[in-house]
Amino acid sequence: MSRTLILLAAALFALLSLAPLAAMALRVDPADFQALVTPRTLDLLGRTVFLGLSVSFLAVLVGAPFGFLVARTDVPGASLLRPLGLVPLLLPPLFLAISWTALCDLRGATATIVILAANTFPIVAFFSAMAFERIDARREEAAILVGGWRAALRMELLPVAPAILCGGCLAFILAINDFAVPDYISSVGSKFNVYADEVFASWKLDAQTGRAVVTALPLLCLTLLFLLPALALRRRGTLATLEGGFVPPRRLSLGLARWPAFLFCAALVTGASLVPVGRLIFEAGGGARGWSQENLRSAFDRALELSRSDLANSLVWSALAASLAVPIALVLGHLAERARLGRALEFVFVLPLAVPAILLGIGEITLWNRDLTAELYNSGALVVLLYAGRFLSLPLLLLSGAVAAMGTSQEESAQLSGAGPARRMLRIVAPTLRPSLLGAWAMVFVLSMRELDGAILVPAANHTVIFRVFNQIHFGRDDFVAALCLLIIFFLFLPGLLWSLLAGRRREVMP
Repeated sequence: MSRTLILLAAALFALLSLAPLAAMALRVDPADFQALVTPRTLDLLGRTVFLGLSVSFLAVLVGAPFGFLVARTDVPGASLLRPLGLVPLLLPPLFLAISWTALCDLRGATATIVILAANTFPIVAFFSAMAFERIDARREEAAILVGGWRAALRMELLPVAPAILCGGCLAFILAINDFAVPDYISSVGSKFNVYADEVFASWKLDAQTGRAVVTALPLLCLTLLFLLPALALRRRGTLATLEGGFVPPRRLSLGLARWPAFLFCAALVTGASLVPVGRLIFEAGGGARGWSQENLRSAFDRALELSRSDLANSLVWSALAASLAVPIALVLGHLAERARLGRALEFVFVLPLAVPAILLGIGEITLWNRDLTAELYNSGALVVLLYAGRFLSLPLLLLSGAVAAMGTSQEESAQLSGAGPARRMLRIVAPTLRPSLLGAWAMVFVLSMRELDGAILVPAANHTVIFRVFNQIHFGRDDFVAALCLLIIFFLFLPGLLWSLLAGRRREVMP
């Protein structure tokens, strides 16, 4: 690997992801730690742990069976149910909260847990499906001969368990760091304050960086407590190699149980994605006042008229953030996989994921809100830096997994033929990883488009379309808000559709 590329990528990673964290840490005063020794802190910590554990339990409870059924059984419609199962993960969790609180009397802790579980179960489902597909049919048949299907299932749980647990850990992390859903649920029903709320409130109260950082320390520790095992489990699953002569497992016949299994999968997909989207369509078309295509068209026209600039900002800034993050992630992901200390480097690279999104936004304000950088601070460039720094770790992990699956033979052959490090990266690694690079770009774009927590405090990010929805929904629900949500959903799904067309083939880069 070229030292110049490594140093440049490392410098950009430090500027985008680590500098805001350092800026926050330097503003902490010993007196700020008094905020940690209060009954309120312990109460919030208990609620946050309860929320995370409940969400991850539900995500595993429904996600693992869903992944197994669509990947390994003859459940009807598996080829359609599997991609539909990823839809809830792409939807902003705030949209699920908006839809389901309007449909039923779902409030307080129960609403927050159910909505976040519906949003995160696809992670567990995706990881478990990929793991179940890596079971060698020869081992499965041997286990069946020895002890029947019970023995086969026990054998399969060993290689699949790391993937399921990894998904559960990630669901826990996403749940405890989400600000928008608990905030919205509290605004329409009984209060259920968690730590993400407290970090936001402590900054809004006195704008003291040190207090906000100290307030977030328990949340940071909780995140690390689950993030580090998730990384270890992910690496164990990603780096597991298939033996020579690998035989893909055959789909299992469920017999009469096919239809109950189908109803379970269909109900899960319907409740977590189709019903919320359908509710938004209903509201955009007039809702209780009377639904019509004319009302729907009028709502979209009004949404575009009032939010055209916000939508354009979100699209441009998200695309720029993805285009900035992916080249850096390619170089550092390759380094993390090929370097001797790659595992240690990986923990450094994912550190921004452990920081609550709101706290990272405060770090950006602390770092750039000064006379010398005032022009950048008030422009969309800061939003691009925020998005890229916030999500850079995710494409890095994805591409490091892709490099692991790629092997070393092609690079070694190119090196023997005289190709330099930069040329090998551009002519060998990047073309081989084209599907993963497209997927990484789409991932950052989608996450940036739906990011609210990290951008809610940054002034320039107040001119994004997701902030427009967040701001408007607290003042009243109307067809304009629903239509705006549907426009966001359309642009969230567009990169995924393009990826499936351009990638041309599926790559397994995660457990």
